[in-house]
Parts: sequence; C-alpha cells; structure tokens
Amino acid sequence: MMKLRLNTSVEVTGSLQDAPVSSVVRIPIQKKHKPVVKKKQIVGRGQVIAENPTKSAYSLGFVHSSIDGIVEEVLADAIVIGPIPAPKEGEEAVAPPVTELCAELDTLENEELSRKLLELGVDTSRFHASRALIINGLNPEPGVLVSEQLVKDAQETLKIGLQTLERAIKPGTVKLVVAKGKQISLHGCTTVHASDVYPATIDPLVVYAATGSERPDNVDVISISDLFQVGRVAQTKLPLMEAVVSVGDNVYLVPIGMPVQNLLDHAGVQYGSEWKIALNGPMRGTPIFNLAMGIPEKCTAISLIREDACPQVQPNPCINCGECVFVCPARIHPGMLSCNAEFGFYDEARYKNVEACLECGMCTFVCPATRPVMQYILLAKHSLAGKDELVSTCRLQD
Repeated sequence: MMKLRLNTSVEVTGSLQDAPVSSVVRIPIQKKHKPVVKKKQIVGRGQVIAENPTKSAYSLGFVHSSIDGIVEEVLADAIVIGPIPAPKEGEEAVAPPVTELCAELDTLENEELSRKLLELGVDTSRFHASRALIINGLNPEPGVLVSEQLVKDAQETLKIGLQTLERAIKPGTVKLVVAKGKQISLHGCTTVHASDVYPATIDPLVVYAATGSERPDNVDVISISDLFQVGRVAQTKLPLMEAVVSVGDNVYLVPIGMPVQNLLDHAGVQYGSEWKIALNGPMRGTPIFNLAMGIPEKCTAISLIREDACPQVQPNPCINCGECVFVCPARIHPGMLSCNAEFGFYDEARYKNVEACLECGMCTFVCPATRPVMQYILLAKHSLAGKDELVSTCRLQD
C-alpha cells in the first residue's frame, strides 16, 4: 500500500525561482480554443496564438506564446513554437512582433475588466459578479508547495490580484483559508483556519470549512495560484505566460509550454524507469509518458513517485470491503459506482450520484483489491458529460 504523508503544509525556506526560457515550447490548447496562427509563422512573446470564440466575459482565457519564435506545428491539443531560423546570406533577420502593454487594465471595471483578463489569458470561468470569494490558501496535495511559496514571496502580486478581482467581480466578502496554526494573511481578506490533511484541502471541502455549507451556489473559490496569475497579468500589463510549478523542494516560475524534461533537467532531478511522473500532485495528478509535453498554465507541480511506493492498480473485481466508503468525503459508494462504470451502466451511476464525486483519489488509495476506482468513476462522469452535451445539441425537426 502506498505510504504518503497526507499533511500538505510545509515550511518553505527557499525562494521562488525563474526557470530558464526554453528554445522550444509546446503550449497546450483546449477543445474550445481556435488557433489563429499558421505553421512557419513568426510570433512574438505575448502574441495571441489561440482564441476562445465565446463572447462571454467568463470562460477559458486566450492562449499566448511564451517565447519569441516560429510556429512549428499546430496540433489538436498544442501549438509547438521553436527558435526563429537564422537568416539566409544577404537577408535581414526577421524580428518577432512586440506585444504592447495593456495600459487600460487600470481603468476597466466589472464585466469589461473580466473580458479583458480573459483575452489576456486568465481563466475567468470560475468568476461570478457579487458572489462571496474564497481563496484556497492550502497546498492542494501532499508534495505541492506552490501556495505557501507564493504567500511567502509574492505578497505584492497577490495583493494586486485581489484588488483587480475586487474591481472585476466586486465580491461581497473575501475569505482566505489557511492551515490551522499558520499565521498567514492577505490584504483585504478574512482569514479562516482549516485542516491541512488531504483531502480536506480540495476546493469543495475548503468551501465547507469557510461557509459551513455544502455546495453553496453563491460562492466562488480560487487557489492562490489563480490569484497570483491575475495579479501577474495586472502587474505586468502583459498576457499570462507563466505557470508556478513545484519540483521537489523548489518552486519555479515556468514559461507555459516548457517541456517537462527541460524543467526536470534544470531542477537537477534524477530519475529512472522505476519512477512515475505526473502533472500536479500524486493523488489527483495526470500521469505522463512523454516528457516532451508542455507544462500547462494550471500545472502546480511535477510529481515523481517510485513504482514501489504506490498501488499497482489492476482491473481486479471489487471485494465489497467498504474501505472506499469509509474514506470518501462525498459520502457516496465509490466501489459500487466503479462497478457500474466498469460494465457501462452509466445511467445507474448517475442515479447513485456519481457527479457528487470530488475526484480526490482516496478510494483508489485505500483499495485493498488495487482497483482503479477513481479512474472508473472518471470514465462514468466523462461518458455522462458527453451524452449530456450530445442531447443538448439535438432538437426535433420541424
């Protein structure tokens, strides 16, 4: 069984470090994004390379180049940008476009400001005007140090981020949730202390700790990383081009799209075939097998876990022991839901409240049969979401 310290709070002693600029970046894009560049096009740092066609002010942000370079590939899930080729003999070097500072950020308010932040790369989909705002100041998972590092080293940027959100969405109240025993505060926030024992650090449980209500509909919750990105854009007047990522005991400001391999090499991390590597934390992270993939803006960690330190999940039958039920923070029956998903009974899974799953991974963590319990549940949720999307686009013919 996997042995892992489930307290997420740590004492950070180092400083936030700048990762080197990569010569090649592979910038992730989402299904909603529409690329606006072509192969072999010269782009400048900060230039829009993919737009979100929505007219809303609250959605996925636009995507920008994090380096000066030339577009090498436009793929379904990423745009690859490499170094500008050297000019041929007798030709002048091609200068990449220069991104202008967005001076109007200081004068905009309300929905206009939210829309501008979206165009500058900020994901505003979790914002709503006039709701209470909760800032999750807890590290999201064991081994992820980003929240406490930013509180230590980026107070001014966080303050600017909060002031920007106050103009954009005018929250009724703002609460900062931190670990019990920690003396942490942010300008303009009411501090609330909560458990730092995972999974109490994930957003729905942090909201419950701050409000005493489960799934309140008048509350927005964002992470310290989200707040930092808003502040970074407002402070620099430039598009969002960096992610804050922890690797081991260090935290780096990383160009979005930087290959995972490059960051591991810069951090001096030694690993071999006995290690698993994941984007984000060890409990909810996404395993990766190609270290050339680019680091997305929402990534908070590169986690390395030894093969022998975690359960080797297999499609074994459920033994109905109930261990997953005991640890489930959503109070559902993960084992039964995983069986429904395993055999394609997705509507039955919906009836048994599969959508209430918080995706914390504790069910897989404790399963003595080493079933991929959460993965089955994610399969059911994904299949149901696809079905709902298909139904929403259908209409009766006249």
